[in-house]
Amino acid sequence: MKSPHASIALLPRLVRLRDAPAYLGMDRNRFNREVRPHLTNIPIGLQGIAFDRLELDAWVEDYVSRNGRPAARRRKPWDE
Repeated sequence: MKSPHASIALLPRLVRLRDAPAYLGMDRNRFNREVRPHLTNIPIGLQGIAFDRLELDAWVEDYVSRNGRPAARRRKPWDE
């Protein structure tokens, strides 16, 4: 019998620097230029750097609230 918790996927709270741009769907240069200055660097070991996933999510929420646009309303028969 399977454990009820066996199918739960957990997201890590800390996202490593190498994975953070992909998590946000952007390239490394844009991440370093536009996002990283607003985040807290979290040292991992001697050389690793990570970011709090919740802080990354908060950055996205702020970005969307300032730059997002509603979808265009379409008047096509298949949209109804």
